[in-house]
Amino acid sequence: MINANNLALAQNDIEYRQDDVVLERIPDEVYDNMVNMFAHQYHFKNGEIMRISNYFVKISRSLSDAFVEFVHEVNKGLSTGQFPDLPSPEGFKPVPKNLLEVELNGGFSLGSFDMAITDNGIQNIEFQSVATYPVSAAKLNQYLRNNMDLDNAYIFADSPKTNWDDFINLYDTIIAGNQKKGIVLIDRKIKQQKTNFEFFATQKELNIPIEIVDMEDIFEQQGELFYSTACNQSPVKITRLYNRIILAEALFEDDYPHNKTWKFRFDKNYKSLKFINHPIKQFEVSKRLSPYVQHRYNPDCFELSEVVQDFQKGKLKYQDYVWKHKWGAAGHRLILEPNANILKDLSGQWEDYIAQKKVTFKIFKTDDNQEKIVELRFMTAIHDKEMIIVPMARIGQVIRNKKGNTLFKIHFGDNNKAGYGFSPVIIVDD
Repeated sequence: MINANNLALAQNDIEYRQDDVVLERIPDEVYDNMVNMFAHQYHFKNGEIMRISNYFVKISRSLSDAFVEFVHEVNKGLSTGQFPDLPSPEGFKPVPKNLLEVELNGGFSLGSFDMAITDNGIQNIEFQSVATYPVSAAKLNQYLRNNMDLDNAYIFADSPKTNWDDFINLYDTIIAGNQKKGIVLIDRKIKQQKTNFEFFATQKELNIPIEIVDMEDIFEQQGELFYSTACNQSPVKITRLYNRIILAEALFEDDYPHNKTWKFRFDKNYKSLKFINHPIKQFEVSKRLSPYVQHRYNPDCFELSEVVQDFQKGKLKYQDYVWKHKWGAAGHRLILEPNANILKDLSGQWEDYIAQKKVTFKIFKTDDNQEKIVELRFMTAIHDKEMIIVPMARIGQVIRNKKGNTLFKIHFGDNNKAGYGFSPVIIVDD
């Protein structure tokens, strides 16, 4: 584990080498056992909604350290107030006493950082205060390392010394604190979430009694939050609420906080309750920061509202940029091919978008005769100035349309076929 305040600024001088990222096939027996383990333990159905790749990503320690340095740069910017303040949207302004200490002090407990692998190194795509697949990714990495002959291989990015028990203990502390009951992991439409295997992994691997609860089963009573389910008719008081709800879904699909299916709010004062990863952090730590991050790993990025005339006058080319809604996730309100008509249609919403320079992924040609691209995701957990980082990867594909343009498909929904998908990551010494 490392101190989250220690910045390795010298990493800025490290140059990318072509062998810093390598794709290797997972032996069939190891892969089949891995998939069966996920199916049996986490209810994961390989190929139904998303797929575990039969390739893994091997990255050098120097590249991993450089990525970690970028994470620290963003964290430092947040803790020292380098980024613009953000007004809290309706329904999200937190009550301080319901927050964890790290979030009360301006930081974030859980987050994820995405980097594209290009021919010239790594480029930031986005970051957000969301825990995506930390437990299942760590398990994939651990299983791969334990079942393959991999020398000097590590499954966590923060330090070669970090082990599985360190990881589990930190997540136990963040999610449960000193509580032994009333600990819940919540999301909306639990059964429909493609990420729900991560919920089962969290429940199984952590050493705490945690219940998986749909937000529709949560209600307020006398200033406290409770839940009840078909299996547990008597109301259970909630003391620790681990939020897995994506704000894009709450806002754009549920119309929170006005939708009456929501029987609680994130901006109310609840007795004896702590929010873990309060959703206000998804506004504060999100794509909205990209225009303000000055780092060689961060591609040119602008507030769309500030460059409207530059697009209209041709100073900035539509085809060179992707427009992203600041609070969007999993493809919500992502505009891959902007144009003048879309710009006009977005009038009145320009302040909700950023314009980010497109990145050109490096193309990996593997032994199955497929072309692949790689996005690294580093998932962070911070408590009391300690940080543990779980690496994972998304292996995507390259498509050329009828016009001959090269399109990069990285989302799991586009890559639910053999050779692509959710990939383990192993870090090796240079």
